[in-house]
Amino acid sequence: MILRTIFLYYWCLSACNGQTGDDVKSLVTQLFTTNTYKKNVRPNADQTKPMQVDLDFYLVGINGIDEITQKLTTTGFLFISWTDEYLTWNSASHGNVEYIYVSQSDIWKPDITLQNGFSKLKELGDSFINVQILPTGEITWLPTEVFETKCNIDIKYFPFDRQTCEIVFVVWSSSILDVNVTKGSRGILLEALDPNGVWSVVSTSAGDDVLSSESRVVFTITLERSSAYYVMNVIVPVILLGILNVFTFVIPADSGEKMGYSITVFLAFAVFLTIISSELPKTSGSLLGYYLMFQMGMGTFVVAVTAFELRIHHRKDKVPHKIQRIFRSKCKTRVKSSDKKFDNPEKDKENEDGEKTWSDITSTTDFVLFWVSLVSTFIVTVTILGLLSSKYK
Repeated sequence: MILRTIFLYYWCLSACNGQTGDDVKSLVTQLFTTNTYKKNVRPNADQTKPMQVDLDFYLVGINGIDEITQKLTTTGFLFISWTDEYLTWNSASHGNVEYIYVSQSDIWKPDITLQNGFSKLKELGDSFINVQILPTGEITWLPTEVFETKCNIDIKYFPFDRQTCEIVFVVWSSSILDVNVTKGSRGILLEALDPNGVWSVVSTSAGDDVLSSESRVVFTITLERSSAYYVMNVIVPVILLGILNVFTFVIPADSGEKMGYSITVFLAFAVFLTIISSELPKTSGSLLGYYLMFQMGMGTFVVAVTAFELRIHHRKDKVPHKIQRIFRSKCKTRVKSSDKKFDNPEKDKENEDGEKTWSDITSTTDFVLFWVSLVSTFIVTVTILGLLSSKYK
């Protein structure tokens, strides 16, 4: 939209002016032939002063972020302006020509390049891109590119993460004594930005500084990942499977379904992880990844404990005295003081001295493990979700 507006503005100016083609040809001949213009000479009449170059950045699109290669891909164009003191004219003497267009390869231009580019250094723009020149020598250059830049991606708080990336432009071979590039008055602009389905721009900033003897402009973009998809399709299903896993301890061992249920839940979780693996970051370090491993560990623990319980549940031998004493102390019947008048001392003594079977042991184990697993899962889940959702609040 911005590019279209700029070119429509230029076309309107052209339609409103009275210059002819001969006027423009005569002017171009004078500027580039009669004056023997040299594009490899910095266009300052006073060569002791540096060329002042202003640079703004129009962000057009966020193409994506690659966590493995640590790469940010964006589409945009630069608004670069400077004054060429060798390309000036009197508009009234040339048929009121207010501006001309020439190829970017025909004039001197600053050797600006992407400093933190992901691929090799290359010239901005292309030969088909024209620059606009005004009678005062002011030049406007709009090179457009797909920029691939390095960015340190931190996926610890995935999918509630924010990434801050820099796009750095530097004058590569000219020192600051020759060319000084600074941030323009507009900095980084988002008017032409197309929305991205995964990433949204939270904030931007721009600044210029001097690196060694080179000048550069740094554009900083903070992006936030859209988390709704991952919450509904990853986090919520994992939590529900974790709850189903805990309820294995509710099923009685005599039902014959206890082992089948635990393995079914475990396999469902394993298959679910296989399905969603393409949606998860391929690098380690995320809290969500640790939570998934916790749930997988809980599933393994439940299956193993269930197999062990079924093994001892059907034993016919006598429960060792030490084990009976442990479980008797854990499961001794306690009554309220207000109900003591209804107590039967002889029955209480019988319950306390009575022997327990292996079935009683597994039943008591299920009761204890159910509450331990439920409380552990609840605490870990709330802790992980709290850390993920509260990071940027």
